[in-house]
Amino acid sequence: MTTSEKRAALVNHGQLVEVMLERPNAYPKAGNIYVGRVVKVLPGIQAAFVDVGFEQNGFIHATDLVPISEKENQTISEKIHEGQWIIVQVKKEASKSKGPLLTENITIPGEHLVYLPFGNYTAVSKKLSEDDTERMRKVGDELTTGCEGLIMRTSSSEVSLEQLEHEVSRLRQQWATLSDRAETLKRTSLLFEGNTLIERALAHTSNEEMTYIFDDFDVYRSFKNKYPNFTEKTYLYKGTENLFSHHNIEQAIHKALQPVVWLKNGGHINIDPTEALTVIDVNTGKFTGKQDRDESILETNLYAAEEAARQLRLRNISGMIVIDFIRMNSKDHQNKVIRRLENTFNQDPIRTRIHGFTALGLLELTRQKVKDSLSAQMTEPCAVCKAIHRQLSVETIYYALERALFEHRHTEEEGIWVEVSKPLRDYIKAPESDLEDDLSNLISAKLYITEKSEVDQPYFHVRQIGSCDVIEARIEKE
Repeated sequence: MTTSEKRAALVNHGQLVEVMLERPNAYPKAGNIYVGRVVKVLPGIQAAFVDVGFEQNGFIHATDLVPISEKENQTISEKIHEGQWIIVQVKKEASKSKGPLLTENITIPGEHLVYLPFGNYTAVSKKLSEDDTERMRKVGDELTTGCEGLIMRTSSSEVSLEQLEHEVSRLRQQWATLSDRAETLKRTSLLFEGNTLIERALAHTSNEEMTYIFDDFDVYRSFKNKYPNFTEKTYLYKGTENLFSHHNIEQAIHKALQPVVWLKNGGHINIDPTEALTVIDVNTGKFTGKQDRDESILETNLYAAEEAARQLRLRNISGMIVIDFIRMNSKDHQNKVIRRLENTFNQDPIRTRIHGFTALGLLELTRQKVKDSLSAQMTEPCAVCKAIHRQLSVETIYYALERALFEHRHTEEEGIWVEVSKPLRDYIKAPESDLEDDLSNLISAKLYITEKSEVDQPYFHVRQIGSCDVIEARIEKE
């Protein structure tokens, strides 16, 4: 047995670029396809709620429904009705306050292309040259029939037409099988699971330049079998220390939850997420600058632009974002800052739009939301001050405890004593929960868990590893 939270980290030249988390019983992830039942139609906002089998119903807008006829501007009531069973795909993952955003415009990913049963268009990777773009668009149009559509990946230009035909045929048959299964089910059910954690990580990398390190032998072996071209760059980590701790990723993740980020020249940015938008404030900090004040300001703003773009990807911050750069009077300097942002955002797989500087000198941009931010996934409002400060959530601390125990899975000692706070103890001991058994199964030693009641925040501390008699005697004294 291994720990239940799965994590992937993308690191570039020793710098953490992106973190992906996959937890048990998490919200339905983007790309999943479900049979859902329409539970409420809202003609006033041209939308509907759809039950896909989770506590929160999904939300679908009329524009994300497939037209049932050639009539233009169909209302939502003409497209669906309450009680109807439909096949939907998660377009945007749920959050703690909102259900998933759904669409009927299904996408089924393949190796060299993406099949769209109702797409009715061919799109081509922006990484292809102008000539290849035109050629692959024509190929895509030839491969589709009726209302089908295709998205041609970059690699589609490097394989034969016969391979692409075979892939389209396979994906078309996969969709037909899913549709037939949905007809027989007539109950909320998962039809197709989107990309795995590893596949999502691969989609966000330049595969040919990466080294892949795994700490789970089964996953390592499966990856090598599925991607034989990467065998020489694939390694199994055999250390006892948590892989992320060994590569200083753990520390970098916790830094990504802090508001202040220092720049190379001594300046810093302050990242402040609010309910409506995220504000990034740029400060000169320790930087005294050069003799030319305008050039000093530009230098700090350029560093800040690059770091802000990196942090938005690392923290997975989305929605409306405002960056308050140090005031620049020169339009040329403003354009240089925008270009630095654009160049850094080119590495980000999530779509970002820069809207430019306002009259007040604030830079506005928007970043597409696909899932919750890193902070929303890992933290919760502070138990003491409630809204002012956020702390690591009890769930996050529980998974950290799993990893801490897993590091001692080969110990030859008889017992391990762990002291936990009341919030964590309550989480582990929740009714109908098997979490204490899960923790015990991670190690061969006997596990002792005691409560430190005076601590209000989620917390644990490995007090002792040794003989059961000594541990029990110490627990008895306390």
